[in-house]
Amino acid sequence: MKNRPYISTLCFSGIPISKIVKMAKLNDFKIEFSSGLPYNKSNIEFFDKFNGSSKLIHNYFPAPKNPFVINLASSNKKIRDLSINHCLKNIKLSAKNNLNFYAAHAGFCVDPLPDNLGRFIQIKKPFNRAAHIDIFLNSLNQLINFAESLKVNFYIENNVVSKLNYTNNGNTNSFICCDSDEINYVFSQINSEYFGLLLDTAHLKVSSSTLSLDMYDEVNKIIPTIRAIHHSDNDGLIDSNHPLDSNYWFLKFKEYFHLWQHVIEVKNIEIEKIKEQMSILN
Repeated sequence: MKNRPYISTLCFSGIPISKIVKMAKLNDFKIEFSSGLPYNKSNIEFFDKFNGSSKLIHNYFPAPKNPFVINLASSNKKIRDLSINHCLKNIKLSAKNNLNFYAAHAGFCVDPLPDNLGRFIQIKKPFNRAAHIDIFLNSLNQLINFAESLKVNFYIENNVVSKLNYTNNGNTNSFICCDSDEINYVFSQINSEYFGLLLDTAHLKVSSSTLSLDMYDEVNKIIPTIRAIHHSDNDGLIDSNHPLDSNYWFLKFKEYFHLWQHVIEVKNIEIEKIKEQMSILN
């Protein structure tokens, strides 16, 4: 493995950021400050003071006072501008802290409300998928140009489409970059050494099950794009952020682990369980 894995703040779900930072320092954890931490005017202060470069910013951190869903593919200019500006700030913050990369989720063809995430997202009107992908590419080019100027890598995380959101919407997928074909198309349109994929293995497992794809084949098709990994597991139906065990399906690709940065994204577990997850990956 390239280095010790980062530990997502999702592992400490429900715990205040002040306590997370204290626990991380006590156990010498590298931390990914991630979505799920509620708005707190002191979030940036805690982040800036934490252990030099032994940290990452992910997606929606720091949560804004007025919540919204990051959607870099939105046809709503207000939402898209909010999303782009949030990412620009985090790229700048990453550069300030000498961090290797910042990653945000791939976009949507609809505009979910914050409370919808992780639940059923109803498609209320038809959409043009190709048009949303073009919007997504335009947003990415703007972000990557800025990231390049600051020598920070910008990654996108593959989306997850569950059977709930697929079959209940007439077998229509409103989430972008859930499968290898669409991921590879996006990467074929952007030529930058500062662009990469943060592969969420749990997302890919659920999406592959929903879309009747072989998850191992899917990984093999996107290996050249992968720069970092989010590790958690599930039953293939719901992105539940369950712990890893010795049968974790992605261990089949361990020969590549030294090439990538790694983040443990298991939800709400004890310190000893976190250390066990680290041992499984090592």
